[in-house]
Amino acid sequence: MKIEVKEISELGREINFEIEEEIVNREKERIIKELKKNVEIEGFRKGKVPERIIELRFSSLIKENLLKRIIPDAYLKAIKENNLHPAVDPEIREVKFDDGKLFLKIYTEIKPEFDIKKYKNLVLKKVKPEEITEEKVENTLKEWERRPEFAASIVDPEKRRLWRKKIREQLEYIAKREATLKEEEQLWKQLLQQVEFPVPEKLVYERARRYTEEHLRRMDLKGKTDSEIEKLANEYFEKFKPIARQDLKKYFILDKIAEKENIIPDEKEVEERIMHLSRITGKPLDEIKKNLERTGKIEDLKEEIRIKKAFDFVKENAQVIERVVLPGEVRGEGK
Repeated sequence: MKIEVKEISELGREINFEIEEEIVNREKERIIKELKKNVEIEGFRKGKVPERIIELRFSSLIKENLLKRIIPDAYLKAIKENNLHPAVDPEIREVKFDDGKLFLKIYTEIKPEFDIKKYKNLVLKKVKPEEITEEKVENTLKEWERRPEFAASIVDPEKRRLWRKKIREQLEYIAKREATLKEEEQLWKQLLQQVEFPVPEKLVYERARRYTEEHLRRMDLKGKTDSEIEKLANEYFEKFKPIARQDLKKYFILDKIAEKENIIPDEKEVEERIMHLSRITGKPLDEIKKNLERTGKIEDLKEEIRIKKAFDFVKENAQVIERVVLPGEVRGEGK
């Protein structure tokens, strides 16, 4: 088997294969022999159909099975021998039989190569959540009162008190979340400024498309024509591309940290995440498990946990500053 790897772009690789006739024929014979055991053709007993007839009658099926068997093995051999680390699924761009040989072209994009040295003891200045005043709670309640579906339930004093409590809890949760995001942004700024690397364009495209589809699903598109929706989709896709690129950079940084620190999810963490999915979807635990295994999403779940653990590691090892001590100020004052 001859393998040639061409560099198409910084991360794009085209792998060209020339697979010898001997390998092709050997695999073809195996497939024909397997078919011979079960095929039934009028005029022949089961298992006694001549192989030449099977080859002629089932040529498309034989070719399909031949490619399914040869291509994965050839691809794995190529990435192993050339020390490639694909970041995307392979894309088969050309398949051709010539003089008994099989010629293939497969495109893939590899993970970016970089190193990040400082991810421990990053400076994290604590952000105090916004104080939720009674005025803000009251203003939110007044906004809710303008909605007909809420107006009747808010008139009753007891129900009004409960609604105020609920609003405060929601506002406090949002304030804490916003404070946490600001803290995390400090860490990301320090991580991102250390490295500059490309990300796989295929992943950028796929992620930007996913963000676009999710955004359109949340929009009210009633009354809009197909062309108007398509125009909106294209506009949002272009807006989401830089966001997707930045998110992928963050992913690869955390992937590198997880690799350096040997961070992997344990079975308990995977089980807890599956239980969480069961609770929020209302589906039985066994059904969630079987569905994840059937669709191959269990590995995606493990990867999500691994990446989250890597960022948790960064946060846990940050140098936290509660507040800046001014010159001449004694620590502990001003609290």
